[in-house]
Amino acid sequence: MRELLLEWCNADPEDAFAAAEAARGLDDEMLALAGRMHRSIADDMGGRLWLRWPKPAADGSGPERFLGLYAVLEAVPLMLDFHRGIGVGEAYSRILLHDVGEKLRLNRTMYGRPGLDVAFWFTAHVRGTIYQLGRLQFCIEGTAAAPRMGLHIRGEGGPLTPEAVRSSVAQALEFFPARFPELFGPDEPMSFMCSSWLLDPQLRDWLPERSNILKFGELFDLVGPATYVNAGGHDDIWRFVFARTPDTPMEELPTANTLQKSVMAGLKAGVAFQTRLGGLNLERLGP
Repeated sequence: MRELLLEWCNADPEDAFAAAEAARGLDDEMLALAGRMHRSIADDMGGRLWLRWPKPAADGSGPERFLGLYAVLEAVPLMLDFHRGIGVGEAYSRILLHDVGEKLRLNRTMYGRPGLDVAFWFTAHVRGTIYQLGRLQFCIEGTAAAPRMGLHIRGEGGPLTPEAVRSSVAQALEFFPARFPELFGPDEPMSFMCSSWLLDPQLRDWLPERSNILKFGELFDLVGPATYVNAGGHDDIWRFVFARTPDTPMEELPTANTLQKSVMAGLKAGVAFQTRLGGLNLERLGP
């Protein structure tokens, strides 16, 4: 487990050793639950969207906070077999698993201790549904009759420049039709959707004009908040901008960088930032 976390998942030693040590405290009930989690992956390889696993309690300090991680790690060989079967090389598998190390670091910053509160997120990774191509992640979503690409942004992926976005999308336009021809045929144009606080137009009033976030948001045609169930963005802002739990008082949020200072100014002015849904406008992206 430690080797997999350190060498494949790019985890910090603190998180890798904590996860390995916590496994010693698993009781029979926890082991059975982890087994059911793993079977839910094995029974749905290639399945779309995420498996809804139970989330560990926010105040949990025992081995249960790593249960989902254990099931995900046990499924890595299944993921590698799936990748090989569709012609995806090991380099893609490794960079994809770096997301695990990132989320472990974020979890430790948020809660002040090692753990993984979003293990369900990785049920798409290990089932062969999501891939990291350059700066962006792309997840096969929709239905078999009308598939689409969900576009996701890692926090540790580097600058979100227009050039990086353009390169990632170009890679996706080649990668997915080659590996999933039954979903993305030559006569079926690919569409890209993104759900993120990064798409909130209200950010234009607070971020610097040169901001890559604003340039990213301009690439999307938005779906109105009234028709989008996840329009409220409080939790995402607290998590992805400030790396804090949703119940953290606003006055305790950090302001260590330009983004945090800018968003904090908006919060103090009473802005309710939102998570917005948008479709990527390929013409706006440019060649």
